[in-house]
Amino acid sequence: MLSGETMLIPKPKEVIDLRARYDWKKVEAPKAWRPQASGEELVGYYGGKTVRNGQWGQYEVILVNVPRRGIFMMSGTNIVQLVDAASIDIGHPIRVVWKGKIKLDKDKEMKVFEVFVATDEEVGVEEPEQREDA
Repeated sequence: MLSGETMLIPKPKEVIDLRARYDWKKVEAPKAWRPQASGEELVGYYGGKTVRNGQWGQYEVILVNVPRRGIFMMSGTNIVQLVDAASIDIGHPIRVVWKGKIKLDKDKEMKVFEVFVATDEEVGVEEPEQREDA
């Protein structure tokens, strides 16, 4: 085979069957959440943590999957510690509230968040009434 040529490999039957069995959606990369005003919130499902590479090395980001909006990521010591303290599993409902930044030293700031996680009980959801003739 010459350099630059593409070799066609027949698809095994299993791959063809797999493609036909499911509906598929395109995966989008997470977007950075950049709240502007104190009190802005993100409500969705915890998507786990991942590591990113930045100007000062590696850092962790928290992922939140917001229905119909996509996956958002946020970083900072405060948010990572709060999510760690919550001890929640991927898929657990989570609400993150932006509180702003506080000054630490002459040139350092810290992002401040509040994190709320769902309890085991749903509220505001009524069970449908059972009909006696059903």
